Amino acid sequence: MSWQTYVDDHLMCDIDGHHLTSAAIVGHDGSVWAQSSNFPQFKPEEIAAIMKDFEEPGSLAPTGLHLGGTKYMVIQGEPGAVIRGKKVIYFSHNITFCIDSITLCDSS
Repeated sequence: MSWQTYVDDHLMCDIDGHHLTSAAIVGHDGSVWAQSSNFPQFKPEEIAAIMKDFEEPGSLAPTGLHLGGTKYMVIQGEPGAVIRGKKVIYFSHNITFCIDSITLCDSS
């Protein structure tokens, strides 16, 4: 099975009415192995920062995680294995709405 087939048939599949909005498998060097058609275009420096956080957990926390030009607030994860983030919109200084989330996993 190809990585593209894995993304199309397993990551983007519908499970009990739920599904991912986009998915990709990206190498440690930033090369795209497979991706859904609507996966955002990302910059090499965004992937470099993500890879650094796998090596040095917590390095993304002060600046946030950026992917495809979108900033995500880094939340709970598993150091060196999983990075989780949420996209937030601030309507006032006291109210935060989380409207999107991202999970990155290192399979090495």
